[in-house]
Amino acid sequence: MASRIVVAHGYNAAPDRHWFPWLVEQFEPGVVRVATLPNPTSPEPEPWVNALAATVGRVDDETILIGHSLGCITTLRYLERMPGPWRLRGLILVAGFVSPLPNLPQLDAFTTPPIDVHSLAGNIEHRHVFGSDNDTTVAPKFTAELARELAAPLTIVPGAGHFVDRLGCFSIPELLPVVNGMMHSRVP
Repeated sequence: MASRIVVAHGYNAAPDRHWFPWLVEQFEPGVVRVATLPNPTSPEPEPWVNALAATVGRVDDETILIGHSLGCITTLRYLERMPGPWRLRGLILVAGFVSPLPNLPQLDAFTTPPIDVHSLAGNIEHRHVFGSDNDTTVAPKFTAELARELAAPLTIVPGAGHFVDRLGCFSIPELLPVVNGMMHSRVP
């Protein structure tokens, strides 16, 4: 089976926004799919997790999941609910968080109850977190906390903000070597 990549977008986003179209273009047709998560301007955890589950189906050793912002914790919730045993090739989280954000209390329902990120990490072969040094939506300390809990390398992209189109982010070149490395690694 060939690798497949499924992306979960964030709050106020859609599959045709930010850097998602660029990522789709980097691979053969059909490799990357960006989930359409319902009501992105007023998201609710259950419909988002259910929509992501419907897009992904069952994860396996050929699956790489990528989350952006609210899509990160949605992806973690989806994995948390997956009946075991399961194994995931790779997980990449961009500008993610697992704790409530003081500036976005309307998203608190996604962070409660807390996720046992550490227990999920054992089922994920490759993990990587991306953040920026000047993200005003998800403060860098929240993304760093996520990387620590996931025991994942953290790549800081200087000046990338929240990795959104309104701030000029239409690609994340630093993401490609990480995705390609995950795609071409073989699990023993």
